[in-house]
Amino acid sequence: MNIAQTTMIAASLGILIYIAVVVSSSFISQSTSNNDPASLRTEADSALRNQLIASPSYVHSSDISRSSLNILLSGISLRDDEFIFLFDSTPYAGKGHIAFVLPCNVDKPRTPLFQLLTGRAPDDLVSHPPTYLPQLSSPPDTCVYHAQFGFGDPVTDIALKNVSGEEITFRGPHTVVLTTHESYLPETPSPLGH
Repeated sequence: MNIAQTTMIAASLGILIYIAVVVSSSFISQSTSNNDPASLRTEADSALRNQLIASPSYVHSSDISRSSLNILLSGISLRDDEFIFLFDSTPYAGKGHIAFVLPCNVDKPRTPLFQLLTGRAPDDLVSHPPTYLPQLSSPPDTCVYHAQFGFGDPVTDIALKNVSGEEITFRGPHTVVLTTHESYLPETPSPLGH
């Protein structure tokens, strides 16, 4: 009886060692492959960095760091031609992405009721047309738009201007999400001298 128990224990121990070796080798080969999350994230970051570097206005002395800002507009009213500043990074220029959830132009949802103004205040703000995202929009209540900024002239300021011809009050879902990918000192100083 003792020999049978000893044999059973030895066999069980052998099976456990075999399982440990198989699991360990599987884990080691999986962590060294290019499909693990850390490698995929590194590849994605590298691809984004290469895309930024390929931009004709890329400045090599920059701080590549991501920053994201979510601005809830609910309760804010803007009369026609009024604006709200969303971003000011003076004296540093920024490059990034901006997304809006705004009230819709009922007749033409693809034509926003607001202008996205980008550039350097006070004299170099220009209208920057955002792209309408019909897949995420729910006219007439909410329309979603997005745009890239800073991949041309330096951008230190971003504003949202009401061009609807009437006063608009933002409600619960109306938001702006602004993400900067990098900031840099422009070759020419800010017009405000900061």
